[in-house]
Amino acid sequence: MTPLPLLASLKDFESRLKTLRSNVKREKVKQIAKVSIRNTAENLGSEWFSSIEPELKLSCSDTSILLSYSENFHTLIKISAPNNLKSRYLTILQDIVGKFRKELILPVQTNPPTPTSQLQTLLAGITNSNQSEYLKEAIECSRHELYRAAAMLGWSAAIDQIHLAIEKIGYANFNAASSVMARETKGRFKKFNQVQNISSLGELREVFDNIILWILEGMQLIDNNQHTRLHSCFELRCQCSHPGEAPITEYNLLSFFSDINEIVFKNPKLAI
Repeated sequence: MTPLPLLASLKDFESRLKTLRSNVKREKVKQIAKVSIRNTAENLGSEWFSSIEPELKLSCSDTSILLSYSENFHTLIKISAPNNLKSRYLTILQDIVGKFRKELILPVQTNPPTPTSQLQTLLAGITNSNQSEYLKEAIECSRHELYRAAAMLGWSAAIDQIHLAIEKIGYANFNAASSVMARETKGRFKKFNQVQNISSLGELREVFDNIILWILEGMQLIDNNQHTRLHSCFELRCQCSHPGEAPITEYNLLSFFSDINEIVFKNPKLAI
């Protein structure tokens, strides 16, 4: 399932918090024992820490606000054990809901999207666990304006997916394509001479990335234009890992991630 945009997620989350508060108010007892209410409280608390707070960290300039909410959600999880006081639930929920719109929803509605928030939206649909870990770190680097590190991590995610796609397709096919390309005497591959004899992922990871991109084109997994764009991404990654005066901006990063997202992560030929 594709994640909701941040604003929609916040509005939906606030609505479910208010519903929980209403359900607690309707209880005629002093202590909450009803399993459905306790489970809802626990799940909402967990959701704050697993998805809502990490998203807000990318755009919220006042981390003390998020810390205050995190303390309340920690308490909400804690009191979801059996037979905690109804009044305790209502105090915590009122503290959360009371300024939720003003402190969390309105800033998202009124602040223009930053390149970092656009980057997060761009990559929202990527769910492969290996790539997601690289990309989470890349987004965090971008939030702290560590753009070179973000690009290097992004390329690591892309080339890792490429490696795994080749493993799935078969090393024999990869090797055969390189041999065919090396025999060409005219056309696009006439200067290619990098015949491969790969039999494991470890060996594949020792092949230079620019050579792998050529063989991907030879295998018709990417076309000429896609190869050119990915090579530019690879060059940006190399520029980021070596000293130099060329600046790396948020907009460079958006273009970089747009290309690897469309050409690698969304490419059904490179699915893993």
